[in-house]
Amino acid sequence: MIQSHASKGNILIVDDAPENLETLTQVLISQGYLVRPAINGQMALKALQTTFPDLILLDIMMPDMSGYDICKQLKANESTRDIPVIFMTALPDTVDEVKGLELGAVDYITKPFQIETMLARIKTHLTLRN
Repeated sequence: MIQSHASKGNILIVDDAPENLETLTQVLISQGYLVRPAINGQMALKALQTTFPDLILLDIMMPDMSGYDICKQLKANESTRDIPVIFMTALPDTVDEVKGLELGAVDYITKPFQIETMLARIKTHLTLRN
């Protein structure tokens, strides 16, 4: 787990692109969040066995299991169903956005994302959760 001193929230980032994971991790740490990066769905589900995050940033298109599949598992489990999920994707189609929201995601960010917009959405959903 990568930490900063005073945490605004614990965020699990799931993205199969190492450069996205690195960029998001650095930005969120600089903003005072605790960050746990996961490079795939299996790592994300394993990370959830030890500590529940306050929010999950979840890529949709991944090789081992899609973000949709992970979200379905999270929402089907009573202990993880209330964790807010924000999908991140390069898929520009409204159909994909609607599917993600229907599966229980609280928000949807398209890549390449604007850092300021993403930070505002994270802050909003953490505030709503608390």
